[in-house]
Amino acid sequence: MTPQQSRTAPKSAFDRSYRAALGRHLRATSGAGGGVRVGRLARSLGIETLALARIHDRAVAALAPPAGSQARQSSFFAAVVAPIEDAHSGTPEALLACARLAARLGRRTGELASARQRLVQETSRRKSLRVELDASERHQGETLDRAKNVEDRLRRLAHRLLSAQEEERLRISRDLHDAIGQELTQINVGLAALKRGNSTDSRELGTAISLTQKLVERSMNTVHHYAWELRPTVLDDLGLVPALRSYVRSFAARTGIPVRFKPAPRLARMDNDRSLALFRVAQGALSNVERHARARHISVLVRAAPGVLRLEVKDDGRAFDARRIEAAPKERHLGLLVMRERVEMVGGSFSIVSAAGRGTTVRAEVPLKAGGGLP
Repeated sequence: MTPQQSRTAPKSAFDRSYRAALGRHLRATSGAGGGVRVGRLARSLGIETLALARIHDRAVAALAPPAGSQARQSSFFAAVVAPIEDAHSGTPEALLACARLAARLGRRTGELASARQRLVQETSRRKSLRVELDASERHQGETLDRAKNVEDRLRRLAHRLLSAQEEERLRISRDLHDAIGQELTQINVGLAALKRGNSTDSRELGTAISLTQKLVERSMNTVHHYAWELRPTVLDDLGLVPALRSYVRSFAARTGIPVRFKPAPRLARMDNDRSLALFRVAQGALSNVERHARARHISVLVRAAPGVLRLEVKDDGRAFDARRIEAAPKERHLGLLVMRERVEMVGGSFSIVSAAGRGTTVRAEVPLKAGGGLP
C-alpha cells in the first residue's frame, strides 16, 4: 500500500462512520454524544472543519433525511466540529461561527433535498403524461380505423343500393307492363266490343260488362299493391299500428300464411321517420319469410319497453346464419343490411336470431322520448 493509499483508507472509513453516526442521531429524539466522538476521531485523523462540512454534505445526500430534520443535522455537525475548533482556539466566538456554518449547511442540505423531491415528482408527472399521451394516440388510431371502416362500409352500401335501386325499378317496370298493361289492353278490347254493339243479347252484354268490371277491379288491386310496396298512405294518415295491421292482413290473404298481429295497447303516435323504419323492417322480414323460410306461422309484435319501442317478427320456418348472410356481398342479401341501416339511422338497434328448430326472430328497437311518444 502506498503512503497516499494509507492516508485515504482511514478517511474513507471515517466517511462511513460519519454517515452511520448521523443516521443514528437523526433517528434519536435527543442527545448528541455521537457527534462529539466523531469530532474527536476527525481531530485525530487531522480532518479540518471545511473537509468535515463536505463529509457532512455527502452523508446527508446519501441518507436523504426528511425536510424537517435540519435542526437535528445542524446540532450534530456543531457537536462534531466543537472538538476540532476547541483544539484551534477554544473561544466561544469560534464555536458560534461553527454553529452558524452548520446551520448554513443544514439549510443548504434541506434545499437540496427539496429540489431532489421536486425532481422526483416532476419525473413521475412526466411519466404519467407520457402514458396518457400514448393511450390517447392509441385511442385516436382506433377511432380513425373505425371511421375508415364505417366509411368503407357506407361506400359499399351506396354502391349496392344504387344497383338494387335500378334492379327494383326494372322489376316494377316489367310488372306494371305485364300486369297493368295486359289488363288495360283487355279492358280496351272489351270496351271496343261494347261500343260496336255486336251483341244484342242482354245476357251477353251483361257478361261483357261484368268481365270488364273485374278487369278494372284487378287493375285497381294491382295499383293498390304497388302503392303499398312503394309507400302506404295509411302510414302517414293513421300511424304505424293501422298500417301494420292492414299490411299483415293483405300479406296473410295473399300468401295463405297465418299471421298473428299483437300491438301494444294505447301506443302513442310516432314520427314519420321512426314509423317508416319499423314498417320497412316488418315489410322486409315478412317478404323474407315468404321467399325463403317456408314457415307455417308468423307473429308480429309491437311492444313498449323501457325507453324504446320494439318490433318483433317471429316465424317457425327454416333457420339460417344471419351474420354470414348480412356480410355476403351478393345483392340478393341486401334487404337485411338495408333494414339494419334504416333502424340505425333513427338511433335504434337491429338484431336477428335464427336457430334450427326455433325459426327466426327479427327485432328492431327505436328510442322513445320521456313523454311516451317518439321525438
